[in-house]
Amino acid sequence: MKTIRLSFIGLLKKPAFLLGMLLTVVAFCLLINLGLWQLSRAEEKQQLEQYLSERETASLIPITKVNIEQYEYLTGLRVTGGFTPIQGRYVLLDNQTHDGKVGYLGYQLMALENGKYVLMEIGFVASNGDRNQLPSVDWMSKPIELQARLYQRSSNPLSHDLHMELTSTHRIQNLNIPQLSKVWKTDIEPYVVQPQSKSWPYLQPWIPVPLSSEKHFGYAVQWFSMALALAILSVWVLIRALRKGVHHE
Repeated sequence: MKTIRLSFIGLLKKPAFLLGMLLTVVAFCLLINLGLWQLSRAEEKQQLEQYLSERETASLIPITKVNIEQYEYLTGLRVTGGFTPIQGRYVLLDNQTHDGKVGYLGYQLMALENGKYVLMEIGFVASNGDRNQLPSVDWMSKPIELQARLYQRSSNPLSHDLHMELTSTHRIQNLNIPQLSKVWKTDIEPYVVQPQSKSWPYLQPWIPVPLSSEKHFGYAVQWFSMALALAILSVWVLIRALRKGVHHE
C-alpha cells in the first residue's frame, strides 16, 4: 500500500496527469448535470402529459370565458364558441412538415363574440416546390360556430422573430404572436385555436409535446451511462498508471 501511495503521489507531480484528471472530472460532472437536466425535463413533460390526458375528456369551455391568468398551461384546453374571420389577416408559417410532406401552416385572425381576437389554425398546406409561389388557401369568409382546442407553440431560443415577408399572403418564419399583434395593430390572445371538426378541409398536425417524457428519460439514461463509462475508463487508466509506477520503483 505504501508503494501504491508513493506511486500515486508521483503521478500527482506530473502536469499531464493533473490536466487529464481535471478534464476527466469536468467531463464527468458535465455528463451528470446533463442527465439530471434531462430528468427534470422528463418530470415537466410528465406533468404536461397529465394535463393533456385530463383535458381530452374535460367539458367544453366557452372560449369567451377563457381567462389566461387562470391557467399555467393552456395547451389541450377544449373550447367552443363563435368565430368571425377577419379578411386579409392571414399568414403562412414556413418550414412545416406533416406526413413526410413539406409545406406551411395557415393561420387566420378571428374575432370572438366578446371583442377579443385569436389566431385560428386553418391547417397544413403542402408546398408546390417553388419558393416564389405560395400555395393557395381557402381562407374563411363567414362566421362559424366551432368546437376547438387551444395550444401554445414553444419558442425557439435560436430563432423566434416573426420575419414576415410582404408577399400576397404574408409568409412568416416563426409564430411570434406579440410581434404579429404589433404588425396588425391588434391585440391577439397568446394562444392558437385548432378546430376539431371531422369535415375540416385541411390536415391539422397535433404535437402538443415535441419530446415525450419517455424520450427525456432515455436521454438521461444515455448521459448517465456515458458518465459511468467514463468513470470506469478513468479508474482503469489510473490502475494501469499506478502499476506502471510500482514496477518502475
